Amino acid sequence: MKIIYKISKEDVIETNRRVIDLNLDELDVFGVREDALDEIFEIFDTLKVNDDLQGLIKKGAYLMASIAWAQPFSGGNKRTAILTAATFFHHNGAEMDIPEDDKELRRLLYEIQEERTRLNETVMGRIIFYISKTVKYHEPR
Repeated sequence: MKIIYKISKEDVIETNRRVIDLNLDELDVFGVREDALDEIFEIFDTLKVNDDLQGLIKKGAYLMASIAWAQPFSGGNKRTAILTAATFFHHNGAEMDIPEDDKELRRLLYEIQEERTRLNETVMGRIIFYISKTVKYHEPR
């Protein structure tokens, strides 16, 4: 397996724009903090993982958690984080199967954003474990 890194800042911004356009929360407005996006991609780009399923899961988990943690948008950060990670997994032949009524992932993303100075490694471990239970791998199409 070779992990494919097809996620750009523009992709994340466009995902957030689509999340905001859904009007799921009347208080959501579109706005971007570029410095926070830079921090997310610094974390994502410097995280070294093996080219295997566990490495893919860890990379996707850090992408998701860093968006929720850095809060680069005016609204929809956790929804954007989940959709961006799902897109990353999809590009790599994996799908996240998260039950519609599941609240555990959102709770974990709330926890990760509470630590403002850095990503909490304990919560990261729980996010990685959660994702490892939900990801189904198939060969990329």
